[in-house]
Amino acid sequence: MAWAAADGEVDVDSAEAGLTVLLEACERAVEEIGSAVPPAQLRALLIIGRSGGLNLSRLAGALGTSASAASRLCDRMQAAGLLTRDRAAASRREIVLVPTESGRRLAEWVRGRRRAALGELLAAMTPDGREALARGLTELAGV
Repeated sequence: MAWAAADGEVDVDSAEAGLTVLLEACERAVEEIGSAVPPAQLRALLIIGRSGGLNLSRLAGALGTSASAASRLCDRMQAAGLLTRDRAAASRREIVLVPTESGRRLAEWVRGRRRAALGELLAAMTPDGREALARGLTELAGV
């Protein structure tokens, strides 16, 4: 699959096709969850878990939503036992969102399933393709 067009520009169509394969593999990996945890809650849980805990405005920014929408999402996640709201150690006025043990286990399970799915895709690629994809994804993660 060529990622650069003849004129040196990025072939966005090919890149999008590759991204679709990755996204579908990740979605299939966690289909067992079904509707028990809605995708928005799972996404928020993964963001919170990756940071170890963050405040509501940072979560809203990461989700690309308003603070009030993120707060309602967190209300539902708290009711489901996936997160708690704790006072920040540095500022008693700031509230920090922290995954519960159940939320941490779920996030770890999802990441493990995604890694396994990615591993299967990588195993089917050539060594050069694996190296290029890993390099590109690492660079993308730093953006």
